[in-house]
Amino acid sequence: MIENNTMELPEHLIQRTRLSQENVNVAVALFDRNERSKGHALFNEGEICDRIYYIEKGFVRFSNISESGKEITTWFFPDKSFLTAIESFYNGKPADTTCVLNEDSVIYSISFSQFNQLLNDYPELGKFCFAVVFELARQMVEYISSSKFLTAEDRYNELIKRHPLILQKATLGQIASFLGITQETLSRIRAKK
Repeated sequence: MIENNTMELPEHLIQRTRLSQENVNVAVALFDRNERSKGHALFNEGEICDRIYYIEKGFVRFSNISESGKEITTWFFPDKSFLTAIESFYNGKPADTTCVLNEDSVIYSISFSQFNQLLNDYPELGKFCFAVVFELARQMVEYISSSKFLTAEDRYNELIKRHPLILQKATLGQIASFLGITQETLSRIRAKK
């Protein structure tokens, strides 16, 4: 179904934590591994998201529906990414975003209670979780700053430079939405290249 040529969760944890192979195997056993098709929603806006996901292979998109009913792409996650609806996961509130697979994907997931068990059993995972959250926060600040202070063309150029994979895996409509511009504006910018 999906060729597995990316880093699997156990390898990822061994590389980024100080856990032994044995402890990583115990930790990974708490995760569910699934293959899902393009278009599958991991969670939907308005629903409770009680899982953390690891994208072993695939490409994921976060989106919201505007007041006018238009879908707005807010974030992308490539292979080897951890993700969740943070507020929903930690506080049990309905998710404020939808998470959909942009391609066939291999995904690991762990429930809130199992995740807490992992942190209790392996406190060193807390540092790893902090590093993951910190990196995501850094990327979001970068994204917000660029959306406030850069022109549409400069935002597109930054996207090419920093996240070229998005250009390969997302539709033009999704890219335009992510950049906060119309598809027509994106086409004009691309025509200049």
